[in-house]
Amino acid sequence: MKTYNGMYLMGNHPDEDTFVQAAVRGLEFFDFLEIGLPFSDPVADGDVISNASNTALEKGVTPDKVFRNIEKIRTLVPGHKHLYVMTYANHVYFRGIDTFMEACVSSGVNGIIIPDVPCRESVRFSSVASANGIWYVQFITPESSREQVIEASATATGFLYSISVRGITGGKAGFSDDILDNIRIAREFSRVPVVLGFGIKTIDDGIKSLHSADGFIMGTRLVDMLYSKGLDSFSMFISELSNNYSV
Repeated sequence: MKTYNGMYLMGNHPDEDTFVQAAVRGLEFFDFLEIGLPFSDPVADGDVISNASNTALEKGVTPDKVFRNIEKIRTLVPGHKHLYVMTYANHVYFRGIDTFMEACVSSGVNGIIIPDVPCRESVRFSSVASANGIWYVQFITPESSREQVIEASATATGFLYSISVRGITGGKAGFSDDILDNIRIAREFSRVPVVLGFGIKTIDDGIKSLHSADGFIMGTRLVDMLYSKGLDSFSMFISELSNNYSV
């Protein structure tokens, strides 16, 4: 299976223009973009992404404003580059599941990621997503049993998200036997790429991920770099990635 590597950016952070430019630049290398919708209680996220979320909210960023820029990004990148929205169940419920999926469709989103919804409780979201032609990403974790890995693999669309650490984003990537065993099982049963995320910060982390998984997601380092060092440093790092991976 072709590698399927992705990046995470917080929507409209550190500002709208920088977000759009970073998305377009990053997708010159990455196969997909995971876009975080700012949320007041981002339970799956570490300090860097949580702070980015809070900063965006303080600046008045709303989901509708992010969706408008997603629509812009969709017009600026090739169709084979995929866009995923990452949010939490509370927000989707508040907006209304049907209304939320309609916003995804109208802005050109390919898939949705809701990390606080277990696989067995996801049908209320995934069924509406599927009816609207939106992929629904399932998760496996180091604690997932073989049966849970097989269930998530069988129902995942877009890609299957394998979490590399016990905890939140921003920690050190883990490659324990439990994680590697789950990836091996998932790749046997999944019809979509199995992608490793949480803690992938360096080129070496990405290379190590590709020894077992079909791809990786890099987020915390990119969000931090874009905020603290700016678009030029971000672009230089994307070039460095491009020079070290075969895509």
